[in-house]
Amino acid sequence: MPGRRDFEHDEANYLNDIEKYCDTVLLPRADRSDNGEFFPDVIRQFAELGLLELMFDQERNLRLDRMRLIHQTTELVAAAFPAAVVALGALRLQAYLLKRYAEPHIADRWLEPLLRGEIYGSFGVTEPDAGTEVRSIQTVATRDRDGWILNGGKKWIGFAPVATFNVVLAKVDHAGRDADTVALVIDLESQGVSRSETLDLMSFRGMPLGELRFDNVKVPAGSALKVSGFAGMMEGINLARVDAANYACGFLKAAIRECSVRANNRIAFGKPLSELQTIQLRIGQMATDYEAARLLTLAAGDSFALGKGGDPILLSKAKLFSTDAAMKHAIEAVQIFGALGVHHSSRVQRLFRDSKAGQIFDGTSEIHTLMIGRHALTANR
Repeated sequence: MPGRRDFEHDEANYLNDIEKYCDTVLLPRADRSDNGEFFPDVIRQFAELGLLELMFDQERNLRLDRMRLIHQTTELVAAAFPAAVVALGALRLQAYLLKRYAEPHIADRWLEPLLRGEIYGSFGVTEPDAGTEVRSIQTVATRDRDGWILNGGKKWIGFAPVATFNVVLAKVDHAGRDADTVALVIDLESQGVSRSETLDLMSFRGMPLGELRFDNVKVPAGSALKVSGFAGMMEGINLARVDAANYACGFLKAAIRECSVRANNRIAFGKPLSELQTIQLRIGQMATDYEAARLLTLAAGDSFALGKGGDPILLSKAKLFSTDAAMKHAIEAVQIFGALGVHHSSRVQRLFRDSKAGQIFDGTSEIHTLMIGRHALTANR
């Protein structure tokens, strides 16, 4: 398989190789993985292909100027294997935070095995009773002579059942809304850490999401990210929002692919479905929304590449438009497929389930719409 040397010196051929890998390896693998089985072999393939390292140069300096290449490869993976692209994005986020904000001894411990696909990290913000409203989290890190004592819990956390470490957002010393926050890198083998089995979700089957509990976990000094906890985690969330838009572009691409194949080969009333104007209208709108989502997402990635987490309103627009369009056209895809569209073996039913999750994680569509609306009203007073 191709590796780092290909995208360093020949981006076009690298993208061709990734597209071929997605079509010949990932797409059939996704068909076999919808039973909920985890896919560590795929993550190792990502590492071999250089997909986990795209954000770094060979000296492990961050290369945010590659955000467009990251978009292109992420879109290809998303169109083939939605659950695996969520794993890819989660690992990329963890690597970014380790390199940008972790103390050197923390980054040295976890970054290289993460990029080789040997271990998995996790990103802990959401709690059972605190999702979008981050200020209501109840996880507390109390200052201790030798570092911190951590108590609380996180839910809906990617890789939690299998992760080696967690970057966890906690309030400092008390759980009040006005508490300072800290982001700590936690060794999940520490005493007092417990975790759930993989949660049985309808979306992204095979991607292990779960819960983490922290009961008087001793966290060594030097484990905090070198940034205000909330600010650092919001930067991570902004990167995740760019990736959520990337995924949605891939889902739209997959909807166009699957519906075009179906329409060109399904005969009804003596001719292919593709000759019906109703089908042409639907796929025409899919193609238009895909192009709009792609351009908006590229702009969001360009904004993030400039530093400081990017323009949050632009990122919200990209995430909102792309994920809503993906859901809209996943519904259309199921309708075009008819009864086959709701059969478990159908790829479009997987797109339907996975696209719905995109409207929820990393900020719901409603929250993004509110933020965009408030910004527009303020800007035009």
